[in-house]
Amino acid sequence: MYRSFRYVLSMVFTTFLAMGILTPVEAQSNPQGGGYWLQESKVKQAAQLMQQGKSIEGAGVRPAQPQASQGFKTLQEMRKEDQNSSVSYQSQPGAPQLTAEGWSPPKFEYDYITTTDECRQNKASGTETGWIKNHYAFCWSHVATYQVPRKCYLGICSYDGVQFQFTEIGYGSNHDRKMRVVYYLDDILITNPALNGAKLKIDFSCDPKINPGDCKEDPDTPAVERTIAQWKNNNYGIKNFLSDAPPADDNNPDRIGYMEFWPKLTVTHAPRKFKKSIDGIKQTIRFDSATYMFAFPDQYFRNGAIFSKTDAVLKVPITDPDFSILEEAGEHWKFAMDHPEQTIPTVLGKKIPGALGDRPLTRLYTRRHPEEYAKNRNKTRSTCDREFKNEDRTGKQCDEFPFASTWEGSAMNGQDWFSIRLISADSNQAAGSWLGSWYAYDRILDRDPFYVEVEAPVEVASIRSEGAPQDGQDHRSSGNFKIDNIPPYATKLKWTITDGPADAHFDVMHDDSFGIDETIFYDLHNGSITEIKKSDDLYIANPTNTGGKSFTVHVTAIP
Repeated sequence: MYRSFRYVLSMVFTTFLAMGILTPVEAQSNPQGGGYWLQESKVKQAAQLMQQGKSIEGAGVRPAQPQASQGFKTLQEMRKEDQNSSVSYQSQPGAPQLTAEGWSPPKFEYDYITTTDECRQNKASGTETGWIKNHYAFCWSHVATYQVPRKCYLGICSYDGVQFQFTEIGYGSNHDRKMRVVYYLDDILITNPALNGAKLKIDFSCDPKINPGDCKEDPDTPAVERTIAQWKNNNYGIKNFLSDAPPADDNNPDRIGYMEFWPKLTVTHAPRKFKKSIDGIKQTIRFDSATYMFAFPDQYFRNGAIFSKTDAVLKVPITDPDFSILEEAGEHWKFAMDHPEQTIPTVLGKKIPGALGDRPLTRLYTRRHPEEYAKNRNKTRSTCDREFKNEDRTGKQCDEFPFASTWEGSAMNGQDWFSIRLISADSNQAAGSWLGSWYAYDRILDRDPFYVEVEAPVEVASIRSEGAPQDGQDHRSSGNFKIDNIPPYATKLKWTITDGPADAHFDVMHDDSFGIDETIFYDLHNGSITEIKKSDDLYIANPTNTGGKSFTVHVTAIP
C-alpha cells in the first residue's frame, strides 16, 4: 500500500512539473529548511525567491557546509602553507628622518580596515580567502540567508526567510599575542514579521594548530545571541582570541603558535522548531614572541599576532619627495632585480631574486646566525674593494642587493648572484635603518620570505620620429611602437623628448589596418603627463616646432 501511494505521489509530482503547475524551483523543497551563504551574483535572485516563499536552492544555491578541525600540524608545515599564499600586500614604514642619533623611521602605526564600506569595496572581501589588507588587517563579508519552513504539502514547501550582510573585520597586534574580531550585520531582511522574534547567535570557533595553547577564547567576549529585532538596533559584536607562548627551543626559538578561526551563525525559531547553523570561512593567525623585533632607536615589539597567509612586499616609493633619501638605494635595488646581468660583479646568467612574481628574499636574523651574516658582509666588502679600487669613495658606501640580512646575500646564495654599487653614505645608512624597522613593523621573522617593490619611473617605450610626416603619409612620422608592461604601481605616463628639438609638439595615433587611424593623445610635448593607455601599433604623428629635425620620444610609467 505504501509503495502504491509513493508511486501515485511520484506520478502527480511529475505531472505537475510537466504541466507547469509546479516549477523546478518549488521542486527543490527541503522540509528542514536551510542556511546558506550567497555569492554576490545570486543575492538578487535569492531575495526574489524568498519574497515568493520559494526555496532558493532552485537558483543553484547549496546549503553552507560546516567547518571541521583538521588537527595539529608541525611548525614547518604551517610556515610552508604561509609561503604558498596566492595573495600579497604592500607595506612601508613612514619616511626615514635624520636625527642627532642618525637616520631613524617614524613611530609604528597600524593600517587597519576601519569601516564595513572599506571592507566591502574590496572585491577580495567576498572571496573564499577574504581580504588581507596587511599583516594586521583582515575582513570577510558575505550575505547569509536562512529559510524557515512555513508549511509542506505533498513534498512541496513554502518558506519564510531571514537575510543579512555579515561582515567580520580582524585586527592583529604588534604588541600582544591577541587578535580581535569585530563583526556587523547590515541590510537585514525578513519575509515575515514573526521572524523578528527569531534568535540569531554569533560565535567564533578556533582550532590550535601547533600547541594546545595557540587558541584561547577571551571570556570577556562570549558569544552574542539576540533576536532579529534586537540585531536591527544593535548590529555589532566583538570576539577576542589569546595565545599562550610555548617554551622556546631550537625548533621554535620565536615561540610561534598558529590558530585557525571562523564564525558560526545560528538562527533559532522555536515556534517552527527551526535551528540551523552556518560556518564562515577559515582564516589563519600566527602568534610569536620574537624578542628581536626592534626599530631604532628605542621601539620594541616583543609579541605579535598577524594574518600570515599573504606575501609581504616592502614598498619603496622613491619618487615621493619625503623618501628622496632612499632614491639612490632604491634605484640600485630595482636595477639589480630588473637587469641582473648588467650589475657588478659581472656573472654570466646572473639572476637576482626579490621581485614579486620571482623568488622571494628570506630574512636572516643576524644575531641568531652571526657567522652567515659575517660571511655576507665580508664578501660584499672584499668585492667592493676589488671592483671599486680606483674609485673616489669619499662620502660614499658600498650598497649590496640582496641585503646582507637575507639568506640570498652575497655569500649565502652560492652563485655570486648579487649586486654592489657605490651610493651616498646617507642613502645607504637611511636604507639600512629603514629596512630594519620594516622587519619589526611587519613582524618579518627569521627565515620569513618577502619581496621588494621599488616604485620608480620605468621606461615602457621609445621611438625615433622624423621632424615631419613621412613621404606619402598625411600624419605618420615614426614607425609603430607599443605601450605595455606597465608596473602595477604606475598611475600616469610621462613623455620626454631627447636627441632633437626640445620644443617639438606631436600627437600619438593608433594604426588601424581596417579603418581610420584614431588619435590617442593630442599635442604632447617634452614633459607631458597623460593617463595610461595600453596599446599596440601606436605611432608619432603631426610633429610641429621641429625645424624639420628628427627627435626621440621616451614613454615612462610613473607612480
